[in-house]
Amino acid sequence: MKIIIYGVFIGFLMISCSSSKLIQEYKNSNTDFFQSNKTLVIGLEADFEARKTFEKLVIEAFEKEDVRAVKSIDFFETSFTKAQQSKEELNKIEESLLNSGFEAILITKILGKEKRYYTSTLLHGYMTSDQTFGEYYYVNQYLYLKQKGWKEDYTIYFVETSLYCICPSKERELLWRGEIEISDSKSIKKNINKYIKILFKSLKENELLIHE
Repeated sequence: MKIIIYGVFIGFLMISCSSSKLIQEYKNSNTDFFQSNKTLVIGLEADFEARKTFEKLVIEAFEKEDVRAVKSIDFFETSFTKAQQSKEELNKIEESLLNSGFEAILITKILGKEKRYYTSTLLHGYMTSDQTFGEYYYVNQYLYLKQKGWKEDYTIYFVETSLYCICPSKERELLWRGEIEISDSKSIKKNINKYIKILFKSLKENELLIHE
């Protein structure tokens, strides 16, 4: 019975520790709800193909929610991302956005990534007074094995998204910012779809852009 319970417990931890989730978020206290007639979606990514895929999938998701959004790769000239922009130049870009009917900017970047081991989580999750040497060694032997070329169990990406209002009376006011943890599925599209699901859930709950 003890072995069965232990096995189920390990299985649960292996699933839960690799899940994707919203880690933290901030919402402007002065904003109860916000709708935009036109939103610019920006993926801050040097890899053009990855950025193109990201913006395409986000736009398609917005369209399903009847939210009008535009990819930055369709709005900015190619030269825009190939040179550092000054604050003055960005102010001109904002004026251009306003003149084109945009009211919001959703901008996303990858903060970083982290390698994790399933077994390292068990170190904190399974400690009892009657734990034997064998049980303890079993869940901690990864410390030896990872030094001998064993690959990490999974990779976690930390993604930050900010929603700005660019209304005429406000200067790029931050409405919402969230940090999302994404477990890598080895597929860019799957990772992006995980991100979209979590992002849209939070936007709906905060009554920003998307409404129930």
